[in-house]
Amino acid sequence: MSEAEELGIGVMVRFAVPVEESFRRLKAFGLRNCQFAGVPDSYLYGAEGRENTAKLKTLMAEQDIHSCSVFCSFPDQDWKHARETVGLTPPETRAERIAHACRTADWAKELHIPQIAVHVGYLPEDPGSREYKLFIRAMRAFTRFLEANGQVLAYETGQEPLQLLLRTMADVETENQRLNFDPANLLFYNNEDPMLFVEALGDKIVHMHCKDAVRPKEGEEFGHETRLGEGGGHFRELFRELYRRGYRGPLTIEREIAEGEELQRDIRHAILLLQECKKECGKAGI
Repeated sequence: MSEAEELGIGVMVRFAVPVEESFRRLKAFGLRNCQFAGVPDSYLYGAEGRENTAKLKTLMAEQDIHSCSVFCSFPDQDWKHARETVGLTPPETRAERIAHACRTADWAKELHIPQIAVHVGYLPEDPGSREYKLFIRAMRAFTRFLEANGQVLAYETGQEPLQLLLRTMADVETENQRLNFDPANLLFYNNEDPMLFVEALGDKIVHMHCKDAVRPKEGEEFGHETRLGEGGGHFRELFRELYRRGYRGPLTIEREIAEGEELQRDIRHAILLLQECKKECGKAGI
């Protein structure tokens, strides 16, 4: 399998589209890096899973495709009721989802993928509550499982306020907790400025979602996604600061709009912007 590329530009590969087609698109963009997202049961379980995974390994080797991260998602999440249904925080689904995430992590290990990213969800806020203590206990067990696999948990930024995330990570205690940094999500959920996360947790960022957004307008609950560099994330400044702090990890383009010409244009726009950012930082010798 190919080695990781420093500041490798890539896209998300979601299994709703046949993998062969996703890889063709990736190569058409001149890229070789991806983050897998939402690995289905047809790759995780039984004879079918073994067969599909073997085909995937062969295809990655033949086409020189590299992935260092798998994003865990759960099919019964309802983003219109995110607080009650998203991630590992809802107690009703936590055990089942952690079991699924552990199986996904074992699958990722077969492909030598070291990062397991996940939207953990809206974190419990009261450190003295039973809900918080049970959540911390479950997260400690999950991260220890990943640690034994030689993997890290990469929290996808978004719903979690900075201080609450810092406290949660400290209470979980394990050393393999990292960030899948998504600056657009912080704006979408009207959270703190993305630069604050870079300043406080820059050394924990192992993956970056290159995505942009604007904050919610008055009366709106959520913000709106934009093309990269055209939202409120000050992406060039964020990139420059991350680079200055030594970040050389993946740059995964995420654009959550329908398939079509606009999506293709926006991905190409993002590729050019990222290439410019890399070139500028390299020339400046930051």
